[in-house]
Amino acid sequence: MKKAVVYIVSLLLLAALAEWIVLLRAPIDPWRLAAFLACLSLVLGAFVAFTDQGFVDQLRERARGSVGAALGMPLLLLVPYFIFALGTGTFSARGLAKLTAYIVAPVLLLLPDRLDRAAPGGHRTCPERSEGPPLQAIGWRDFAAMLALAVPVPAHGLRGIWVWPEDLYFFRPLYSVCVGAYGFMVIRRLEGVGYRLTFRRTDVAGGFGHFVGFALLAIPLGYLLRFIHFHGHAVTSMALASQSSAGHAIAVPGELRLALEFLATFAGIYVTIAIPEEFLFRGVLQNLVVKSIPHARRELWGLLIASVIFGAAHLHHPPVPNWRYGVLATLAGIFYGNVYGARRRLSASAFTHALVDTAWRFWF
Repeated sequence: MKKAVVYIVSLLLLAALAEWIVLLRAPIDPWRLAAFLACLSLVLGAFVAFTDQGFVDQLRERARGSVGAALGMPLLLLVPYFIFALGTGTFSARGLAKLTAYIVAPVLLLLPDRLDRAAPGGHRTCPERSEGPPLQAIGWRDFAAMLALAVPVPAHGLRGIWVWPEDLYFFRPLYSVCVGAYGFMVIRRLEGVGYRLTFRRTDVAGGFGHFVGFALLAIPLGYLLRFIHFHGHAVTSMALASQSSAGHAIAVPGELRLALEFLATFAGIYVTIAIPEEFLFRGVLQNLVVKSIPHARRELWGLLIASVIFGAAHLHHPPVPNWRYGVLATLAGIFYGNVYGARRRLSASAFTHALVDTAWRFWF
């Protein structure tokens, strides 16, 4: 819990510094900006805090001891919204209702299992509820909770909540991870999710190797399916105006600008696309499917099943059904799932995922 507090306080201090820098350069309402940055800091704080196993264990114990605590703790995720909405003057009863429903629905679906935890060997820890498969095996409530997490984001069900200075998208995937982490890691007590954000050397090495392997197959296949076309990325020099009294401009070479744009795009995709999708499809779905198959090759079957479902999740992109996208997404899922299975860290598969998406946006 102490680490979580440190994360949040550190982010709030960074938010204060960011506001000071922004206000030096742009005439923005300081109260609205402060509300936006405070909301973002608190959400990111929760996003990071769930990587701490000690924090998760403390939440598990509190949820296990009281139904009220189990239902009440995730509602703390409404605090950042109230700060944002009241501080920016954009409060909406409908927005509050949608966000509350999004937080509560997965928790309610998984709540019946909060006292039940699979012990080593697949046995339940509660003898009076020993009938049925081990808790770590996947069930209908798991699928329903995953759908409750996944569908509202691409279906724009969370629009109209964070609407200053415009309808902001990035809060939606951040909330999906926070709610999913609470539901599956705390209430469901799912082990082996591997929710990590920072990279180890093995994450980078394995992630890059799988990126190269995927590219060698996906680029020819993408051309064959007429799904991708190489378009390159414009590289031009850029001048950054200095705020010094001399008013100098610093020229940024085109190659450096390209590298900076690539890194910025990679970081944005990693946090708002790769981590949320890898959490759901690898950390939860593949993890549960593998634990549910009583077969010597369950790792392979779990990988293939999760990859096919991952591919099917992309069919809604136009033109519907976008089967070409589905085929390539299935192939990508195999590579993402394989590096996840090898490292047991979402940071590894998300690294590959973010590299693929960034390269696609830059050159295809």
